[in-house]
Amino acid sequence: MAVALRKNMSPVAIAGGGIGGLACALALARHGFRSLVLEQAAEFGEAGVGLQMAPNALSVLDALGVGEPAKRHALLIERLLMMDAVTATEVANVPLDGRFRARFGNPYAVAHRADIHGALLDGCRAQSLIELRNGSRVADFQQSGNGVAVFLESGERIEAAALVGADGVHSIVRKKIVGDGDPPPAGAVIYRATISVDEMPKDLQQPYPTFWAGPGWHMIYYPMRDWSVFNLGCTAVSNQTPPNDGEEVAPHHVMPLFAGSCAAPLRVLRIPKRFRRYVIRHRAPVENWTQGTTTLLGDAAHPMVQYIAQGAAMALEDAICLGNFAADCDGDFARAFQRYQDVRTVRTARVQISSLMMDRINHAKGLERKVRNSLFEGRTAEEFYDRLAWLYTPPPYVK
Repeated sequence: MAVALRKNMSPVAIAGGGIGGLACALALARHGFRSLVLEQAAEFGEAGVGLQMAPNALSVLDALGVGEPAKRHALLIERLLMMDAVTATEVANVPLDGRFRARFGNPYAVAHRADIHGALLDGCRAQSLIELRNGSRVADFQQSGNGVAVFLESGERIEAAALVGADGVHSIVRKKIVGDGDPPPAGAVIYRATISVDEMPKDLQQPYPTFWAGPGWHMIYYPMRDWSVFNLGCTAVSNQTPPNDGEEVAPHHVMPLFAGSCAAPLRVLRIPKRFRRYVIRHRAPVENWTQGTTTLLGDAAHPMVQYIAQGAAMALEDAICLGNFAADCDGDFARAFQRYQDVRTVRTARVQISSLMMDRINHAKGLERKVRNSLFEGRTAEEFYDRLAWLYTPPPYVK
């Protein structure tokens, strides 16, 4: 009876049709709640960049019923490799074999972001409780009785049972709840490109992510899409704030930032004809991201630098946690959102802070670089796993 009642109530409006927004819709649907996903872009889709998926992220996809198609498009990797870009020596080599999978319940995967998004989108399209609308930008909202009135940029008003702001690092919903302005730069810029497998040097084509740590910069590359292309991400410490995120830049803008590197990273850097440049942004953790029947999720709630590759994972964990509390509270969204926030704030803040701390590890110079290398030297697989357990072990609500 409870599920039937939920199906007939006003939908939960979800601002944003990215990975977090779609996961939220699926998490609500599996408990009988209707949702309306409002995506501002003309089409549902994701940028053509790579995505790392740790076991905690894959466990959420499994619970939402889209783990199998997501993994089918991903590369399940057997190790993570970190190299010193000054000396070309190995810093850390973490095996991700059967021991890793047994410990954390899932493998580690890399994929094209659009493929993970596509698996979630297909899952949503198969659900009668989920309505998807593109070209629908949320401009404002206000509490309305027991629900919320959502106002689109077009002028349309939507009456919803609740609103979830999954609208990214520049969230419109966050501005009204938290009111902390635009997200500040984190002091680094990332240059992204894809390289066809035919262009990638054979001796650098490894079936796992290769991470080069340099003084004031780092680079990572790995294969995706059935080994047709390599994802390349090059991050440099910088106070640049170019006005147009995602603008194309020529290689001569990029190469000087990676001076002092050994040969292998430079060979990779010389391949792309163009890069796309993005300013890395972050926010300090906040204790509150909820206002009555409106809450935030993913980057809208807790944007983080990408240095431990957990942004998408945290959005997925948010989604399943929120859906479970909506069910536990039987559709009392104000109470459910408060419980969701209470559970998620400490974990997501820890990930935000840990990600920022990795800036110093990844970009160490001089003596600090040598100290970093010595910290990893001789560390066993089990020791690596122990240090990652707090992050990669799925929380108890991922089920």
